[in-house]
Amino acid sequence: MSSKNINISSKNVSGKCDLKCSYNFKYTECSLTAKNNGVSIGLTCDNSKVPPVTYNNNKYVVNNISIFSPSIHIFNGANTAAEIVIDHSPVNGGSKLSVSIPIVSSSESSTASNLITEIIQGISSNAPAQGETTNMNITSFSLQNIVPNKPFFSYTDKSGDWIVFDSLNAIPLSMSTLTNLSKIIKPFPLPTPGNELFYNSSGPNTTKIGEGIYISCKPTGSSKEETAVTYTKNDTTFDFSNILNNPTTRIVIQVLIGCIIFIIIFYLISFIYSFIDRGEFKMPSITSMLKNNNNNRV
Repeated sequence: MSSKNINISSKNVSGKCDLKCSYNFKYTECSLTAKNNGVSIGLTCDNSKVPPVTYNNNKYVVNNISIFSPSIHIFNGANTAAEIVIDHSPVNGGSKLSVSIPIVSSSESSTASNLITEIIQGISSNAPAQGETTNMNITSFSLQNIVPNKPFFSYTDKSGDWIVFDSLNAIPLSMSTLTNLSKIIKPFPLPTPGNELFYNSSGPNTTKIGEGIYISCKPTGSSKEETAVTYTKNDTTFDFSNILNNPTTRIVIQVLIGCIIFIIIFYLISFIYSFIDRGEFKMPSITSMLKNNNNNRV
């Protein structure tokens, strides 16, 4: 493992991860508590009764949400204006899962940018100093509106598994909001070394993996997974009664019987005609019948 920060870029991808990094989520609405940590904004979201995330068939709950400025990850060789990181804890033990979304300066707006802007404004007004805490009265807040349904990168480090979205799918914030954020928290150069980088072109909520199956990320071509295939032999039996009752079969049989009868009649007529034609059988004439009658009278 390299100590150098990983560069989130398509140029550094070691392999595809469409089927091996399955990220499915259904985040619910929650109430937020915000804390100014000095180097980040920490957000606590009350957990739902049902784990909202499944990653490689393991269930996770949201543990903590952090906003950094500038970003802790490097995207295409440079930091972005900010970054939001959602930490998840596994329900049944194991490595944690972190989902990272870059934030960029832009005049564009989205549901996610409106929610993040409201959080930053709330911290700026109610908890501007390090260590201060405030309750965020944001109506219908849900990470479902924060995490994009877009392709993502994946890697692992000592802390666990990471899902990082591309800067092309970043959350846009206005320059004034980002300037306000930089006044609240200080830059924090958190190390982000990682193993090989993988790419999931399908994005979240597209792959369903059956119960009891866990697949880890490995380079394309190095996988040694084997799939057991079971073949079921279908025994086929013929029911002649069904065949005879088939309308098509009955028509064919009737035609065949008709042809046979026609051939028999034809040969019988030919035989009789040939027999008569050879003189072997002659009908008596009327003259001979009259002559014989007169002889009998004498």
